[in-house]
Amino acid sequence: MYAVTAEKVYKEILEMPVKEREKLFTVIARQGFEKEIYTHAEVFDDIRREPFTIKEAAEYLEVAEITVRRWVKEKILNSKRIGKNIVFDVDEFKRVKRNV
Repeated sequence: MYAVTAEKVYKEILEMPVKEREKLFTVIARQGFEKEIYTHAEVFDDIRREPFTIKEAAEYLEVAEITVRRWVKEKILNSKRIGKNIVFDVDEFKRVKRNV
């Protein structure tokens, strides 16, 4: 059984001749963006499913990572722990952006 992974697909794309890669990206651009207007859910639902890391949180909130860590310590930003990692829910960012 062949399991498709992003890494395998990416590797295969890199192995394609340049002309084939150009065709692939043309097809993706044409078919991947068929609609002119996307709903908020269509754009952001995938983001909502995955927890954000401190680095991603800092990028999203447009602050330094140290600021995110300080906000966690000061309980300004709620977080969860998964193993040793601190992660965040995207809805928490919305709350913080409105209040900071």
